[in-house]
Amino acid sequence: WYTVYMDVFSSAQWDQKQKEYQEQLRIQKEMEARTVDSIGIGQMQPERDHNLESEKSNVGEFGGHHWRDARDGGWFAFDMKVLPDVPQELVCTYWGSDGGGREFDILVDDVKIATQNLNNDNPGKFWDAVYVIPLELTKGKDKVRVKLAAHPGKSAGGLFGCRVLKIQ
Repeated sequence: WYTVYMDVFSSAQWDQKQKEYQEQLRIQKEMEARTVDSIGIGQMQPERDHNLESEKSNVGEFGGHHWRDARDGGWFAFDMKVLPDVPQELVCTYWGSDGGGREFDILVDDVKIATQNLNNDNPGKFWDAVYVIPLELTKGKDKVRVKLAAHPGKSAGGLFGCRVLKIQ
């Protein structure tokens, strides 16, 4: 026996879903046009391509997305392409229902650019946190080392995706 579940919409609900879908496509297209580099986090070949290294780190899959985290003061780091002398930002994707002891620093070439505390920030949805990369960290460079480092007794991530984008 098999069971098939299908969503049922009224005409108004369907119109709303179509608008939401078109908006998602617009945002995705705009983000891809601004992307300098992205990493398929939690996937073997993309992580190798970006020279990923880690300590006390785990990978897995959730909701059709791969993730990586680090626990109890652990960390993971990877190379990302950048453009010299162009304002850029680091965009990290998290699961909005993550919480409970997820506190970590985000470093670019060993300089802390942010501290992130995941605390059920956007329940039931993936969301993007945006961190401006100071221009002095990319000056004259074509790549930087991004590191997520868990605070002692805490976790870093789960990180579901990471991109470097040109700032508009």
